[in-house]
Amino acid sequence: MMDMTTNKRTLQKAATRAAVISAAGRVFRSKGYAAATIAVIAEEAKVSAGTVLNAAPTKIALLNLVMAEEFSALGADSDTLRAGLSGDFRTAVAALLELHLNRHNETLAMMGPLLAECWMSEGEEFERFYANMDRAWGPVRAVLDEAKADGRLAASVEVDALVKFLQDAYLGVLRRCASNELSLMQASELLRRRLAFVFEPVCA
Repeated sequence: MMDMTTNKRTLQKAATRAAVISAAGRVFRSKGYAAATIAVIAEEAKVSAGTVLNAAPTKIALLNLVMAEEFSALGADSDTLRAGLSGDFRTAVAALLELHLNRHNETLAMMGPLLAECWMSEGEEFERFYANMDRAWGPVRAVLDEAKADGRLAASVEVDALVKFLQDAYLGVLRRCASNELSLMQASELLRRRLAFVFEPVCA
């Protein structure tokens, strides 16, 4: 009897947490990060503010939870795209990151504040952001692993280091979109130039 009660409570807690994250995503998208207060999110989820804070201790932590799901979905779509790509690995990486750029431009109401908040603190949420981003970068890493294995990347290249460098280059472009410095077309052009610059010295 005790186990059944415990399991029921665990399931209810998980369902409530999922409802809070879903409500937070709707509020972040519709109102923007600044206006998405804990009280507004609680009202959308039909729970107390304390219940929202049980799901995540801060608003930025809650945004990271929402974006974890976004990154997972992007990773799945990137994997589907990768399966249909052929030819030069540099073209494949460019196509995958073009997908990322387009998707993230659709969610700048969330990505912009997340980038700004995480870069200011570079603490736990910054690390969590990178861990979440890795959910979407699996296909990019797989393309580079294949290129390294068949000798198209120089033997001295460490794929992990290259991925990290590419992520930083990509996020630099995305931050300029978030600050309205670049249009999507301009960002796409800049991203391709940066990729060409990164890949030129590492190709075998």
